[in-house]
Amino acid sequence: MALPVVASHRPAAAATQLPPIDTSQHLRVMPLGDSITAGTGSSTGDGYRLELARYMVDVQQIYTATWVGSQTSGQQSNPHHEGHSGWTIADLSGSIGGWMATYQPDVVLVHAGVNDARQGADASTMASRMQVLLGRILAASPTVRVIVGDVIPPWYGTQQDIASVTVQRFDAMLPDVVAAAGPRVSLARMSAAVTTSQLGDGLHPTDTGYRYMAWVWWRCMSPLLAADGITRAGADPLPVPLPQSVLCPS
Repeated sequence: MALPVVASHRPAAAATQLPPIDTSQHLRVMPLGDSITAGTGSSTGDGYRLELARYMVDVQQIYTATWVGSQTSGQQSNPHHEGHSGWTIADLSGSIGGWMATYQPDVVLVHAGVNDARQGADASTMASRMQVLLGRILAASPTVRVIVGDVIPPWYGTQQDIASVTVQRFDAMLPDVVAAAGPRVSLARMSAAVTTSQLGDGLHPTDTGYRYMAWVWWRCMSPLLAADGITRAGADPLPVPLPQSVLCPS
């Protein structure tokens, strides 16, 4: 499925900070992360990627975009991504240079960290690893834009209690990590929209959880993009709609 590029919903004050992405060429979006990015737990195997494509298709567009990456999963015609089951932030950092060179994404959607916590990393270590990952992404391209999603704390098992607390501490550090990375990096607050009740196995979202994730990505990506004309946001799927300032605080 070709993904249409949205018109900018950027507030006027933000427009002077950084120009929108040049969408005169085909936009390339790289979903980057672990098994959640791959779509584990969704009925189609697409995870948030198919739902995000549907939100975009719902809005009249003039540009198109595609997913890019070395992995494929799901039922859509364009199933590419860099979602690697069990991988930590450090694992992603080790390969990101090659992926960036090969696929040259315009936008990278980063969602990672839960495996670090499950493997015993503390929140400060996770934050440091994210700084390294973001630095390597930005160094690989002078124009790439990055959106970092915070992590929905997992909830299953005794060991998971520790991991859940670690994830919450990591999420609390992410705004500072994102701010330190500079204006090409922004934050998407997944934890504001997706709750543990939408984690079917305690770790991976259900179809509903993935739909909520897609909505947050959509709302946080749209201000980065430039298109002619006026578009609509689409139908908000959240039980209690949340303002842009909550979902996309940076």
